Amino acid sequence: MDKNEILSFITTNNIGYLATLDGKAARVRAMDTFRADENGLIFYTDKAKNVSKQMLNSPEIEVCYYSQGLQVRVRGKAVPDEDINLKKEIVAARPFYGEMTDEDYKSMAVFRLKGKATTWTMESGDSTSSFVEL
Repeated sequence: MDKNEILSFITTNNIGYLATLDGKAARVRAMDTFRADENGLIFYTDKAKNVSKQMLNSPEIEVCYYSQGLQVRVRGKAVPDEDINLKKEIVAARPFYGEMTDEDYKSMAVFRLKGKATTWTMESGDSTSSFVEL
C-alpha cells in the first residue's frame, strides 16, 4: 500500500488500538482517529486521562487498525497540538461533547502522530514488513 491508500484505510477504519507505555507496562485501548492526512493522525482525549499523561511522558506510540484481513500499524511520536481551531473542529464533529467553555477546551488534549506505517495480512505474514513514511 502507498501513503494515500494507508491514509484512506485509516480514514475509513478510524478506530485504532493505541499502545502507550505506563512506566514499564504496555497499555492498549481503542481510540478514535479524528483525521488521517498528510499532516499526521489526530487523536483527542482529556488531559486528566491516563492515556494523555502516558503520551506526554513517553511519546513513542503505535496504533493498529484492522479491517477485513488487513492490519495497518503506525508508529511514531505523539506531539501535543493546542490549536484551538482544531479543537473546535473536533468538538463540532463529535456531538457527544455538547457545549464547551474556554476551560473545557483547555482540558482537551489533542495529539498529532507523524510516523511510519506497515501493513500485514495472514497471507503475507511478516514477509512484507516495509515501512511507508506518513
